[in-house]
Parts: sequence; structure tokens; C-alpha cells
Amino acid sequence: MPGQVQKRADDSRDPAWASARSAWEALARHGLTPSPRNYELLHAFFSGANPPLAERLAPCLAPGGALTEEQANSLYDACIAGTSTEARMLDGVGQLAEVAGALAERVAGSSKAMAGYGDVLAHWSGRLTARPTADELMTALVALIGETEVAQSRNRLLEEQLSTSAGHIAKLHRDLVETRREAATDALTGLANRKAFDRFLRDSIARTRSDAGSTFSLLLLDIDHFKGLNDRHGHRFGDQVLRLVGRLLSEKTTDRDLAARYGGEEFAIVLGEAGIGAAVALAQEICGRLRAQRLVKRGSGDVVAQVTISAGVAQVRPGEAARDVIERADRALYEAKRTGRDRVCPTPQAAVA
Repeated sequence: MPGQVQKRADDSRDPAWASARSAWEALARHGLTPSPRNYELLHAFFSGANPPLAERLAPCLAPGGALTEEQANSLYDACIAGTSTEARMLDGVGQLAEVAGALAERVAGSSKAMAGYGDVLAHWSGRLTARPTADELMTALVALIGETEVAQSRNRLLEEQLSTSAGHIAKLHRDLVETRREAATDALTGLANRKAFDRFLRDSIARTRSDAGSTFSLLLLDIDHFKGLNDRHGHRFGDQVLRLVGRLLSEKTTDRDLAARYGGEEFAIVLGEAGIGAAVALAQEICGRLRAQRLVKRGSGDVVAQVTISAGVAQVRPGEAARDVIERADRALYEAKRTGRDRVCPTPQAAVA
């Protein structure tokens, strides 16, 4: 019993164990059905692995809050299941859990068997301490050889099972990494998609709130007269333009930034740890690079007129919400369009804290 108490005390300090326990307690506290969906929702919250979910679920789980089945289903669909790609991710996680569970059972079974082997050794050790006869020695030798051969065979089998399971787990992990990448990527441009952008922006906002010295700037960029390009040259050419802009934005951002296809012909860059000046300079460089391109229409080889882009730039303000910095950058983008396009308009410098 003391050993069991110590084991539970050790487990309670393990984050995974604590998250699981908190999830089950929350299920009971709010009277929710202990279904896999509800458990996964609450486990994701308490593990801290899903910041968008945490932001939306925290008020429901706060003292005095309430969480209904309908709310839980809605949050699960919005923050966890979301897309068919994410469903594949969940399926992969389930498969990983199954493999890990089976592996744990095999190891536990082997541990029990090895404990039995240890008992056999202890038994014969006790029998042989008091001047055994030749017959007793022979009996012990035969028994120990037999038990050792069984233990060796069991270990070889376990090694084979471990090797097979390790290969399966490695493949599932690779599949999950690729699926997660697909879930966050715009297929045409290779940039982050809108969902990934929203998540990155929320995380950037949270970072500025927790660290007063942290900042970032947001660039919203829109290809000028894109509809006209599509109408004159066809959608394949339009896709070519979108891919070109995607490559250009990828080249101009680093690991601490995020370039995304915001929607249609509109793009966004979250420029980490950058003030308004650096963001404007980057936007101007992007405009200049695109302006200098001479696009050739595939098939005919015709050179198409210049393609240009307009940009609005805003630096986050202390305590500002994501929608507010987006709105300010969008107003600046509208001003760039209104005043002639192919230009960069920042929010007024005085507006940035």
C-alpha cells in the first residue's frame, strides 16, 4: 500500500496524468456525457495544446461558468474536428493511442513474466543455500535452464514486437506531421491558410500581452485589378500570379514570421518583433519586386503587363485584440487602393504605441 500511495503521488506531478484527471473531473462537474469527443475536448484544454480552444472554453470552465453538451459539440467541431484533414489527424492520433496501448500491455505482460522469473530464481537460491545433494543440484539446474530458455524466448518475442511497433509508430508520426502541415497550408500557394493565420495572430497577440517588450506588425496585401487579369487571361494565369506572390512572400519572411493567403487575391504577413518602419520597408520591397516582374503567359509565351500589389500596414497596440489590428491594417490597405494602388499605406505613426 505505501508503494501505491507513492506511485499516485508521483503520477500527480506528471502533466499528462494531471490533464487527464482534470478532464474527467470537469466532465463530472458539468454533467457532460463521458464520450471520447467530450474527453478529448477537455483534455486538449487542460493540456494547453490548443490555444484557440483555451480562449473560447476558459469562460465556460471558470467558477460560475457552465458547459452544455451543445456548447461542447460546437467547440469540438470548431476547434478540433474542423476539417476533413483534421479528422484524419484525429484518426492518426487514435491509431497512435492504440499502438501505444498495445505496446504498454506487452511491456506490462513481459514485466510480470520477468517478475515470475525472478521469483523462480529466488526460490532456487533459497533451496540451494543449505548443502544441496547432487540430485537437488541436478533438479535445480534443469529447472533453471528451462525457465531461462522460456525467458529468453519471451524477450526475443518482445524485441520483435517492439521493433514492429516502433516502425508503425514512426510511420504514423510521419503521417500526422504531414497531415498537420496540410491542414495549415493553402494548396495553391504553399503559404499558411486562413485558419493557420488566425491561430498565429492570436498567439502573437497573447505573446504581446504576456511580454510588454514584444511586438509585431501586420501587413495586408491585395493584388491590384486581379479580377481583370482573370477575365483577360484566364484563371490558369490568375493561379500563376497567386503562386508567384506566394513564392515572393515566402522568400521575404523568416521562421518568426507567418505569410498566409488571407483569402482570394489577398495575402497577409505577421512580421514578428517588427515595428511599423520595418514592416513598411518590407511591404515596399515586395511591391517593388512584383512590379519588376514580367509575367509570361503559359502556352502562348506572351508577355503580360505588370502585375502590382497594394499593402496596408499596422503595428499592434498594447492590449489590442486581433480583430482590431486587422481592421486597422485593412483600412490602410483601402487607403492604398483609393490613392492609386501599387503602394504601401501604414496606419498613422501616432496611432502606434
